[in-house]
Amino acid sequence: MVVPVNPMLRGRTLADICDLVTPAAIVAEDEMAALLPAAHLRRRVTPAELTAGAGEIAELDPPPVPSDTHCLLMTSGTTGPSKASITTHAYAATLVAFIVEGCGVGPDDVFQADMPWFHLSSFAPAIQMMRVGGTIMLRSAPAMTRYWPCAKELGSTFSIAPGTVAAFLAAQLPSAADRDHSMRFMLCSPLPPDPDSNSYVERFGLSGLGTAYGSTEASLVTTTTLDEPYRAGSCGRARPGFEIRIVDEHDRPVGPGQVGELIVRADQPWVQTQGYFEHPEATVRLWRNGWVHTGDALRVDEDGYYFFHDRYKDALRRRGENISSFEVERDVAAHPGIAEAACVAHPSEVSGDDEVKVFIVTRDAAGLDFPELLAFLVERMAYYTVPRYYEVIDALPKTPTQRVQKHLLRAMGNSELTWDREAAGYRVTRTGLVTSTPAAR
Repeated sequence: MVVPVNPMLRGRTLADICDLVTPAAIVAEDEMAALLPAAHLRRRVTPAELTAGAGEIAELDPPPVPSDTHCLLMTSGTTGPSKASITTHAYAATLVAFIVEGCGVGPDDVFQADMPWFHLSSFAPAIQMMRVGGTIMLRSAPAMTRYWPCAKELGSTFSIAPGTVAAFLAAQLPSAADRDHSMRFMLCSPLPPDPDSNSYVERFGLSGLGTAYGSTEASLVTTTTLDEPYRAGSCGRARPGFEIRIVDEHDRPVGPGQVGELIVRADQPWVQTQGYFEHPEATVRLWRNGWVHTGDALRVDEDGYYFFHDRYKDALRRRGENISSFEVERDVAAHPGIAEAACVAHPSEVSGDDEVKVFIVTRDAAGLDFPELLAFLVERMAYYTVPRYYEVIDALPKTPTQRVQKHLLRAMGNSELTWDREAAGYRVTRTGLVTSTPAAR
């Protein structure tokens, strides 16, 4: 089995992965090998050695079967230390098979593979391209400011675009390059704004968009493919072959429109994680009652469309109200001066309660007028969800798959750079914004 590792890892994190999986061999270039613990370099293979092998592949005895472990996938680490998810050949081969059946990918297609290869977002679609005989164009990262010219140069017909990539493209000023390319469709999760009106599709000359929801452990379990209608804000409907429930804390199903944890199981064997390598207790928690527990809060409407609400570890509770960090971020990022926002909980002076904090990346160096931003938010948010704390940051800490590492933001806490609206004399009530002098508090 192979263990793909993020090449940006350093120090203790990298050493911990090596200690966990005890590799029989490590493939690494010289500069990366210098970062590895000496104890794990007993059998190092250079990239050059990989090209010097035999031209024919030897027959394996016994041959691999779908239930064999294909790889150990490190979880994203957005909420804490990564674990190694045991991933079978059946899982890897079927994860995004819907791009062939539902999106019509065939031998004439060109996959723009610019997401990390230690993650499913590149190697899973690549497997489907091998299956149909298509072309794979490799890049080390998305060419954000030259996305469409790059797609034209590569002859790309489809790509994987996480929500942050799609939102960045939508925020750019229109140009002739927007439609001067061969891109046929994109898989975006979540979908960009206004998918019902097809403004994104029309602007960029696409035939459609696909979306999906899933996790390293569960597989992709909801999808919307090119032949299905979008629903604004949705991550699709249950994918054939998977059974999904939205449940409460006791694994009891909740009704349509109610938020709960998404749990899932598959009709076919071996197409979900087999657990966490060397973490039996975590495996039991993941698979309790025979279902994979995603740790994600979702809801489903009467028509079977699923809507992502939040990671349970990222959700906040303030004054008895549950708050979605996802929804807070969406409203804050709607401000024209804000490029990105991440919402986290900050401990309240009231025991057991959360205060809402947002970290903000601005669009220019001029900064933000926080009172003006506050007034903007009060007009569009429920009063109890309006953030108390605001902090401008140069860049949000992200994994290479563009997921914000919120545990790092939570650990930063508040500082002299944090703007506290209550300390500045602003309160948000059911009736609106109330101002007073700071001394009056």
